[in-house]
This record gives sequence, C-alpha cells and structure tokens, in this order.
Amino acid sequence: MLLCSMPADGIRDALARETVDAVLHEPTFVGIAGLQSLAPALRPLTVMCGILPLGISSRDTAPFGLGLPPRSGITGRMRNGLLRWVARAIILRPVHRQADEVLRQLGAPPLGGRFFLDLLASDDLLAQFTVPDFEYHRSDAPANLEFFGPLLPRSSAATTLPPWWPQLGDSRPVIHVSQGTVANQDFGELIRPTLRALAAEDVTIVVTTGGRPLGDLPELPANAFAAEFIPYDTLMPKTDVFVTNGGYGGLHSAMRYGVPVVVAGDTEDKVETSARVAWAGVGVNLKTRGPSPRSVNHAVHRVLNDPGFARRSALIGESIQAAPGVAGFAASLERLIEARGARP
Repeated sequence: MLLCSMPADGIRDALARETVDAVLHEPTFVGIAGLQSLAPALRPLTVMCGILPLGISSRDTAPFGLGLPPRSGITGRMRNGLLRWVARAIILRPVHRQADEVLRQLGAPPLGGRFFLDLLASDDLLAQFTVPDFEYHRSDAPANLEFFGPLLPRSSAATTLPPWWPQLGDSRPVIHVSQGTVANQDFGELIRPTLRALAAEDVTIVVTTGGRPLGDLPELPANAFAAEFIPYDTLMPKTDVFVTNGGYGGLHSAMRYGVPVVVAGDTEDKVETSARVAWAGVGVNLKTRGPSPRSVNHAVHRVLNDPGFARRSALIGESIQAAPGVAGFAASLERLIEARGARP
C-alpha cells in the first residue's frame, strides 16, 4: 500500500521498487491520473481518501468551491449545469489548464471538459471520511463512493491538561475558539474578534493555538483561557459552542459530541465546509474569514439560544458513532485487493 502525496513521477519510481496493491491519495492529487490511464492489470488499485468535502460533480450540486447549497429539481439542475460551465470556462479556467498540462506530462487523457475533481471518479474506491448527514445527497453518485465517518485521533492517556482546566466546571457556557493548524498565521482573523466579542459576556472562552506559542496570542480578557493544544475528545464534551474557521477534522470532532458551531472561513476547502455547516443546520455560517466582533457575538448568542443547532449536531454525532470508521475502511480495502487478486 502506498500513501500518496508525492509528485506523479515519484509514484512511478516507488512502484518500480516494490509491488504495491493500492495507492491512497488525497482528493486534489491530479497526478493519480497517470495510474488511472493504465490498464487495470498493470496498475495498483487507486483509492481517494476524502479528507475534504466531496468535490465530484453532480446534477444536484453546484461546482465545488462556490460554497452554494445543493438544489435539485428542474430549475436546480439548470442552475447547477450553468454554474459548472462558468466554473470550468471562466472561474477555474487556469486551474483546468494547469491540470491538463499535468495530464499531458503523465501521458494521460486531457480533462475534455470535465471538472478537474471528476478525475476521482476513475478511482477504484472513493472513501469519504464523513457521514451522509454532513454531505450533499447526489442522486447520480458513483457506485464506488462509500462513507466511513471521520477518522478522528484518539488522545493519549499521558496528555497533561493546563492548570486552569478545573475552572471549566462552573455553570457558565464554554465557548471554544480555534483557527486550527493550517490557517492560523493571523490570529486577527477569528481569535481576536471572538475574544473581543465575548470579553464582557458571562461565558468562559477557551482558545487553542494549533501549536503556535501562547505568546503570539492577543491579550486575553479575564474570562478567557488558552493552550497550544487540548485533545478534542477531552475538550469538546465540556464545550457549548465551537467557533472555528471550518477545518474538516475540527468540525467532525465537534459534531461527534453534539457541539453546535459558529464558522468563519473561506480559504482552502473552508468555503465548502462552512456551507455544509449551514445546510446541515448544525451552526451559523458567517461567510467570511474575518468577522467583526459584533457578528461573532450575535452568532454565538443565536446558537446558544436555539437548541435546534445542538440537537442537529447531536444527531450527526450519533451517525458518526455508528459509522464504520477505520475498521470499515480497512475491510473495504482488503475486499477490493482480494477481488483484484495478487499483482505480478
């Protein structure tokens, strides 16, 4: 098995050195087409690991990247078809040209009018690491699409909690805010507005920096605590609202414990994760990476005062708990490998 985030020529080199039954790759890896273009008997299985919202085209959804909710029916499908053309021909035209150049270098067929993420449809398995409740329904979904639930990390028993941890036991709501581990270079985008929004409120704010030094944070108000990292299976059960820029893993950690969300993010895949938060009814989408303190305050109070958000998050949490998870993914992969038979 080969876990792949390397250049396409690196895959070929690795396959030349050893027998590989399956190549696992993340959703935006266009280089996988270099294997997909080979005859099945001459290549390993290819498996997409869906660590981002599902991006394949559908008559029922707008193109990936626009952050629009799904719409079916005649008018909805007309809208979606028009938007697919606009995305391919105008908005993402440079991306598709670059993808075609990569495909040419690999000796693979060009996109030929397809959306670039539709290369994934040629994989042997589309393993989406969420539950159907948090992904748009596609009536034309490919048969090789399977949902396994999120692959969430387990905390170590040796985790040392910060000295202020016992203070979370009072009756005040706990608001957790984080910019994750990727889009956390500028704490002014979300952490600072949240601190300002809630400094005078009767809540406890818990900030995590995603590994950055605590000294990089803005000044904390009296009702706020901070740590570089706290395992989410420890923190989320004590959290009443999660304020986030929309990282896929963090959102699933919150929903696993029925925590409602205020989301503010529009980088990487976050415009799509944020749209799914609103569509699934688990929180409020502020539709920006840099919300004002006033908008954060209003959204947090809205989520606290409407139990429907927490109820819908808890329902998805039940689906997450019942999902096949790592064991189910491994079993599906083993079945595919056994069905293919040993490679020469």
